[in-house]
Amino acid sequence: MSRSDRKDQIITAALELFRSKGFADVSTRDLAEHAGLSRSHIYHYFADWNELRREAFVRFAQQQLDAVRAPLAGATPSQALLGFLSSCLPADTDSGWTLWLDAWDEAMHEPLLAEIYFAVNAEWQETLAQLIERGVASAEFRCRAPARAARQLFAMAMGYADDLLLKPSAAARESALAEVMEVAKLLLGAPAR
Repeated sequence: MSRSDRKDQIITAALELFRSKGFADVSTRDLAEHAGLSRSHIYHYFADWNELRREAFVRFAQQQLDAVRAPLAGATPSQALLGFLSSCLPADTDSGWTLWLDAWDEAMHEPLLAEIYFAVNAEWQETLAQLIERGVASAEFRCRAPARAARQLFAMAMGYADDLLLKPSAAARESALAEVMEVAKLLLGAPAR
């Protein structure tokens, strides 16, 4: 197996465990057993445990963003805005959402993970800003500062996401989405949902 393939195998196994047990509750021993490798083998591919967790988080976040972007490509700006913001609001506590919060919590104590977390959020916000710019170009939206509006809408959605994770329900998610879209309409002159 090539070095790249082995690293991929380790990251995949780590993500499986992080999703099921939580980011902070997985040890190298857990990962070694799950991946069928020795702990020293894992450290042959990663300088330390934090490096592995950072790389796993980047992979996870990129997969999530790719999954969000795919259906937006052919949508109108208004549909894409609704789709993007919907993807930011959980209806349940599935492992993907809890991994985001776990990583955020760990980033409070690990500066390199914090930098990565900020970079990942910036990429999500850039995706939203590009969507808003597309809406402005097609005259579907009116907005002088798409990047600023994207930051504001993303921050609002993430605030609701935190609350929804504590008390998830489809009804609460729909209510939060309606409120975020109400603010989007004010910021962008977007059609109401």
